[in-house]
Amino acid sequence: MKNIFKNKIILITGASGTIGSAIVLKILKSQNFKVVRAMSNDENGLHELLENIDVNLTSFNLKDRMKKKKFRILYGDIRDYNRCLSATKNVDIVIHAAAMKHISICEYNPEETIKTNILGTKNILNACKANKVKKLIIVSTDKAAYPTSDMGKSKRKAENLALTFNEKAKNPVTKISCVRFGNVLGSRGSVIPRFIKQINSKKLIHLSSKNMTRFVMTIDDAVRLIFKSLKLMKGSEIFIFKSMYSIKILDLAEVLKKFYSKHIKNIRIKITGVSVKEKFSEILMTEKEYKSSIEKNDMYIINFKKIGSKKKMNYYDLKNIDSRNTKLLKKDQILKILIKNKILL
Repeated sequence: MKNIFKNKIILITGASGTIGSAIVLKILKSQNFKVVRAMSNDENGLHELLENIDVNLTSFNLKDRMKKKKFRILYGDIRDYNRCLSATKNVDIVIHAAAMKHISICEYNPEETIKTNILGTKNILNACKANKVKKLIIVSTDKAAYPTSDMGKSKRKAENLALTFNEKAKNPVTKISCVRFGNVLGSRGSVIPRFIKQINSKKLIHLSSKNMTRFVMTIDDAVRLIFKSLKLMKGSEIFIFKSMYSIKILDLAEVLKKFYSKHIKNIRIKITGVSVKEKFSEILMTEKEYKSSIEKNDMYIINFKKIGSKKKMNYYDLKNIDSRNTKLLKKDQILKILIKNKILL
């Protein structure tokens, strides 16, 4: 994996977010790159990223100082095509992680969701084409399979745009693929930080339903999926980890309640009801996508060009891609993962 970025110029969009910043730090720490460009429209987030880099590259030896000299901060918005064009100039690899991700905000702002998730992705695609970028990875979500929310629908559309982008091109230069995440544990604005805030402020956890399940992954898992996909990609694939955890959100809430009860007494869990666009469970891929997929070690790889094939699907297969039917983690396993990944600190 160390050779993926060797002598390459890499652009990460959404670089101030949880996944974007983790990618930046991982490359800076371990990869023999040429230049890393970190792009975001969040000025404060970019400043925090710079501070994190200073903290993580603490030895200040010659190697670390040289890496910092090869790091570029790009303030800009993917909605601006000209900024995308300048950001991708001379770039070899683009990891496109910029997006509107929060379902409730997307529901109240559907036009803005389209501008960012769909038109912003289109800007990145066109900029990569114009600048002959070699590889482009689009970060997507399991909510794009059978989407019910505006966020899920916009990410589904972005996937389709990306994976069909080269269809009419005679000699396309840019290889384009997608990765689908589950819920990333501990990411900014995700359920765990929200539950912890509720515990600290109100001694109360708001839970939509006792029966809700989700696929979850750690930040390290998410970065590893992107890096593995960059190595394996030939273009027009969707990469999904088979090894994602499946959890009951009630179990997660009870784990947090027990953990924080050492210091905060009388924590309660309140069932608030499921919102209109909220799913009880997530599915990693549609039935048609599954039929055009292959299994490679710990990954599902969907070949977008072959969707609609005659591959059979049985109940056992469905169990592996639906969070309701996949084997759920036990509470002690959830706690172990949260502690190991320093999510409860």
